[in-house]
This record gives sequence, structure tokens and C-alpha cells, in this order.
Amino acid sequence: MQAVTGAVTHDRDLNSLSMLTVIVVLATVTMTFGAMIAVFVVRSEYKQFWGHIHIPALLWLTTSLLIASSMTLEAARHRLARNEQRAFFRLASWTTGLGFLFLFGQIGAWFQILGSGVVLARNPHSWFIFLFSGLHALHIVIGLAGLIYLLFRTREPASGPRYQSKTRAVANGVSVFWHYLDFLWLVLFSLLLLWRR
Repeated sequence: MQAVTGAVTHDRDLNSLSMLTVIVVLATVTMTFGAMIAVFVVRSEYKQFWGHIHIPALLWLTTSLLIASSMTLEAARHRLARNEQRAFFRLASWTTGLGFLFLFGQIGAWFQILGSGVVLARNPHSWFIFLFSGLHALHIVIGLAGLIYLLFRTREPASGPRYQSKTRAVANGVSVFWHYLDFLWLVLFSLLLLWRR
């Protein structure tokens, strides 16, 4: 009985530490993007040089890929909670692949925007596409590093309650971070699509 209570307490402590770390990181991310969004809104009030830009259709595809990656990660996390490491590994691999496809798609969208003849210096509206998507992509890379770490930990079924407990705690933290990035991209993409077009 005491061993079970100790294991539950250990799990709870690891999850608390993981969530605290993620909350601190996400508070920083929120402040950074909040400041950029504020600059975007204020700058859009000045009509000079704020020209209409065409949003590449590729950004719709990448947004769909990111949403799908959140769904596969959530399914993976639930499997890991039931100690189904192989199923977690398979689903987390899908999430990681979709994350990389999202990044490659964002880069492709950049080239489409540059190829359209938009001159960044003459249209700050277009500059925000690069700023928003570039900084968001950097955070996606951080999330992918967490996913790759989890894939490394779960590539072979591992035994031992402490190993599994740490893996679940890291998976919970990475999952919250990834879902937040998904939400953040939806906010940024909506601003680019709808604000003062």
C-alpha cells in the first residue's frame, strides 16, 4: 500500500514540475506574441503602406496539418496513460511527421509570397506574415525537439514505474505546449486573414 501511495505521489510531483515548467515557458511565449500582436494592431491603423496581400492557399493546408498533429498527439498521450508505449510511439511519430510537414509548408508559403512580387519594405502587412510564421516556426522546432525526445524514450518498450512515470510527465508537458502552439497559430492566422484586409 505504501509503495502504491509513493508511486502516486511521485507521479503527481513529476506532473506538477512538468506543468510548472510549461506554464513559465508559455507565459514568456504569450508575452512575446502578445507584444507582436499589439504592434500589428496599432500599425494597421496607419493606412500608409498597409496594402492588401494575398494569403497563399498553402497556409490553409499547413494549418490543417497542425490541427491534425494536435489530434494525433492527444490520442498518443491517452495511449501512454494506459502504458501502451508502442501505440504512443506510432501516434507520436505521426505527430512529429505532421509537425515537420507544417514547417516545410510554411517555408513554401514564404517563397510563394516572395515570388508574388510583394516588397516587404513597402508593405508592413506582408512583413507580419514572415514575423508571425517565422517566430511561431521557431517554437514549433522546440516542440518537435520534445517530441523527438519522447520518441527516443518510447522507441522500445521500457519497464520500470519511474521510467514510465517520467515519460508520462514529459508527454503531458510537451502535449500542453504543442496544443498551445496550435491555438496560437490559429489566432495569428486569423489576424492575418481578417484584420483590416
